[in-house]
Amino acid sequence: MPYRSHRLARLVQDAHTDAVTGLEDRVAADALGRSDTAFEDLIRRSLTAWIRAFGAPDQPAVPGDALRRILAAARAAVRRILDGITDRAPTVLAGALGEAVGLGVSQGLAFVRAASGRTRTAAVPPVRPGLVDEARRVADMVRERRDRALFLLHPDRANRWTHVLAGLGAARAVLPAARAHISWVLNTAVRDGLDTAAHATAPLRLWVSEADACVRCLAYTGRVSPVGVPFPGGLSWDPRQRRTRAQPVEGPPLHAHCRCRTVPWNNSWSADGTPFPEALRREAQRNIAYGRARPSESRAARLRAVGELLRAERDLLPTVETRARAALRTGRFTTAA
Repeated sequence: MPYRSHRLARLVQDAHTDAVTGLEDRVAADALGRSDTAFEDLIRRSLTAWIRAFGAPDQPAVPGDALRRILAAARAAVRRILDGITDRAPTVLAGALGEAVGLGVSQGLAFVRAASGRTRTAAVPPVRPGLVDEARRVADMVRERRDRALFLLHPDRANRWTHVLAGLGAARAVLPAARAHISWVLNTAVRDGLDTAAHATAPLRLWVSEADACVRCLAYTGRVSPVGVPFPGGLSWDPRQRRTRAQPVEGPPLHAHCRCRTVPWNNSWSADGTPFPEALRREAQRNIAYGRARPSESRAARLRAVGELLRAERDLLPTVETRARAALRTGRFTTAA
């Protein structure tokens, strides 16, 4: 990637993304508190009680008061931990939305300054009511998942330690789900701020994916859309993930923990060298060919994306094409030099 494009990419993918991740971490810590530690303690206490009552973790429970006491204590603790989140999280998350929108505006203006050399201004808009509603919805999500866990922790369904552990695990799984919702809401608020900066400074919005973006997001990176016009929906380098009839998308985040960005863009800012959108697309092709993606993405999906890359792109860089064909031939990706 040319130096100028590399510098702009690092600004968005490193400095700006790190700032948003820091905001996510702080809000999640305030919203979830010490819930994970509380679940660790609960599992430890429940196991100790089980061994004391029935002899060993692999021993089934004897129906009676001991089992009912263990499950009643577990259910009460689950309620206490998760109800604390439903009390805190909506207020904490809603209270951070203004900061997130303001962060998006400031990052958009910083990008314009780096890309054009010009200093521009834009007022921070109020938070959209719909976004406040999404912030408050975290409580409903936690309650719904809490009730599923409580259903599992009933004497009619939990007569082995593995059953109890499954119920406690279902309750604990609320935490990453809540964290994902917090991430999505905050990144949507940041996007609102970035869009405000784009309205004030440029005719276009440019999609900049994360450095380790998924094959869906890599299909968007380098795309431009007029300000106020959505991007096409359902894109992906993996044909199985592609949705031809999907509704247009306003922009990222496309999924939980998506930290892609749409930044203000004007084609006149690429008067010399490789245009930044083209440099981003080339980098996305390289990431597909080298198998660079988030750990949660399957190798099969990435290999399908490689096949689609070779089918759809006729002007790949030689090194990219060579690496892509090798991955498709061997069914695995080798580490980039």
